[in-house]
Amino acid sequence: MMNVVERMHPGALERLRSDSVAELDRWDELTVMLVEETPGADGCSVAGSYQPNPPTLVVTESKSYRRSKFTALHELGHHLQQTELDLGNTVFLHSDPGRFEEEACDAFAAQVLLPDVDLLHKINPRGPIAQDVVDLFTSSSSASREACCVWAARQLHGSGAVVLLDRSGTVLFAASKSFIPPAKGSDQSRTDLIAAALRNPGAGATRDNTHVLYRNGGTSDSVFGQARWFDDEYLVAILVTDNAAWTPLALPRPGTARSGGGRWWTCETCDDLFTITERCQLCKEPQCRNGHCGCDVARTTKNRVCPTCFLQLHHSRFDEGSAVCRDCA
Repeated sequence: MMNVVERMHPGALERLRSDSVAELDRWDELTVMLVEETPGADGCSVAGSYQPNPPTLVVTESKSYRRSKFTALHELGHHLQQTELDLGNTVFLHSDPGRFEEEACDAFAAQVLLPDVDLLHKINPRGPIAQDVVDLFTSSSSASREACCVWAARQLHGSGAVVLLDRSGTVLFAASKSFIPPAKGSDQSRTDLIAAALRNPGAGATRDNTHVLYRNGGTSDSVFGQARWFDDEYLVAILVTDNAAWTPLALPRPGTARSGGGRWWTCETCDDLFTITERCQLCKEPQCRNGHCGCDVARTTKNRVCPTCFLQLHHSRFDEGSAVCRDCA
């Protein structure tokens, strides 16, 4: 995705890092539409959307300029993957296209705003600690808290998640690596780590035996956790199953999860048989361990198979009345 941008618009990556909205507004192949922030949307991590016909990046004019930059780049990621053939094929050949595309957009936005070459030397060689994420936001970049969480999650040496929470202990955003993260909007204030951090505003907390609380009352396996405050309003927590950068010995503890008594469900997208722990906030359907829900089922019904290249593509990749995709045509 980075290479495609640089090929299409040489030097654009640096300009996107400085002012993504202004840079994208100069591109002829797409339109940037700024919309007013709706009440209650300030807790959203990506306040925007991508409309393919014609290509339009819808970006909320957030109170946080940093978040608007992250949103614009995230939506640009969708545009790249839905208009570049090689990128689109990579998405559709993935076992979980929807989740892969979303995570790729987050990673792309974070990489533009937080280039590894400038920042890797500033974190612990064993991986990030919570204070590293705070320092990224406050002194090492102009990236949003969400972008800092995504970048830090990519640097974890083991499985885990980097989670952004508000001062009540509610999850606002989570970036994970081979780990089921807490759901957005879930209350983590009763877990050992977050409860301790909430009791110590400004100081944070470290725990070698904490967990993630899922909505059905179940928990993850015991994990290592560290939390630090960005300010009076926002808290970041790093949760890892092993390889915790802040302790010399951190071994995984499988089999310590607690069931919430949820019933079994079969995913219509990937046939995963799972116990219900999370439900999508949009469609209210159960989410499988791969992140699929009713939204993925609805999205699949809009896809079509091209009889020439045999790829399953979004309906926007076909001209009206044509059975063959635009690339093959």
